[in-house]
Amino acid sequence: MSEILGILIQILFILIIFSFPTIIFTTSKRLNISQFSLIDKISINLIFLINILLFTSLLNIDSKYILYLYMILIIFFSFINFKKFRIKNLKIDYYFIILLLFIILISIDIAHELYFGWDAKTIWFFKALNFYQNQKFENLKNFAVFDYPHLGTYVWYFFWKYSLNSFEYLGRIAYVFIYVLSIFSITECLKLRIYERIIFAILLIFSTYNYELFSGLQDVLVFSFILISSKFIYYFFEKKYKPITLELICILLGIANILCWVKNEALFFVFFLLFCLFITNNLNSKTKIVLVVGALTILFIRILVFSFYETELNPGYQFDKTFNIDFFELINKTKIIFFYLIIYLTQNPIYFLTLPVLVYVSYKYRMKDITKFTLYFMILNFSFIYVVYLFKIDDVETQIRHSMKRVLFETSGFYFLSIVNFINNYSDSFNFKNLSRNKTKKI
Repeated sequence: MSEILGILIQILFILIIFSFPTIIFTTSKRLNISQFSLIDKISINLIFLINILLFTSLLNIDSKYILYLYMILIIFFSFINFKKFRIKNLKIDYYFIILLLFIILISIDIAHELYFGWDAKTIWFFKALNFYQNQKFENLKNFAVFDYPHLGTYVWYFFWKYSLNSFEYLGRIAYVFIYVLSIFSITECLKLRIYERIIFAILLIFSTYNYELFSGLQDVLVFSFILISSKFIYYFFEKKYKPITLELICILLGIANILCWVKNEALFFVFFLLFCLFITNNLNSKTKIVLVVGALTILFIRILVFSFYETELNPGYQFDKTFNIDFFELINKTKIIFFYLIIYLTQNPIYFLTLPVLVYVSYKYRMKDITKFTLYFMILNFSFIYVVYLFKIDDVETQIRHSMKRVLFETSGFYFLSIVNFINNYSDSFNFKNLSRNKTKKI
């Protein structure tokens, strides 16, 4: 019972931390974000906080100062807005209550299982432990694969370090919070009744959740932030969000900066998203400049940090050998990759459902910009995965069995946009045709 109480307190602590700076947003007249939902605002908050934690880790600032500053500002702005608070205006958000319920249930499951995945116990846990023991960023060079990004483990450490108990898994509850938030965020796009959106969210959780994802692996963070970015990208294709396009670009750049420091392949995924948005959405010149300059700045910072610490990426390629591959060996690799790609796509329920819907919508209806955006990303995404394994010098089949399923999972949530697109746009025309037929029959 005391352990469950500790979990509930930890979830409350994470919720409080992720609730800032929403208070500033809601009181500022200059920021035009009144159209954002509560889940959107919490998503913006966690994007803001994790970017702060990133630079805290790179600059070797003691994270307790960030925590103290956050708590002081939360208390300060809560005090300022206390007079504006009216109990009679308080509304129960059942959607958010269900979200918290799933966070609690999954957190209890994590506390019950308690084992690390292979990559977690050989790589990721030691990175988190490095920060937990008050070691600096450059000390990571003493561990294996320093070129693997560290931000996910720094988030793990932060919520582990400042938990009520010293249980390690309490830090990973932040992963659970981000994961569940991302799912309820994307299903919020559906123009359905609240209980129907909740059903979709529950189905998404059941089709994606397993403990392995939260056993210290970082793939779930990539999945979650790509899902959150998909929500904000969807707003680019909605007319009512046109006045806040610049704000949406800043949010996407914040997510891009996070993903670049979570996993190496996420760097490519996020730039594919930004590129597809650039070519499919009618952005004005100012917004395009911000998007391009922001993306290049993110890339420059990463290159600068790795250059400063004299770190080279080690993706497992030797190009002198790679491009001397025998033609028949290349064909054999292609067949192996294609075989496992089909196998793992069919094993993932999201792909199994969304890709046929995307193909159907593309063929059946006039192609809209958001459909083009989804198709372009799919082409780049699968091409990248194919090329990565094609030019691996190690045993390709072993590499695929070890990692392809997880790599495909990382971007799988993005394709839920095809379901959102179909339900919100194309189902309307389908219903209209049925209504017309019924009227004709009656006549």
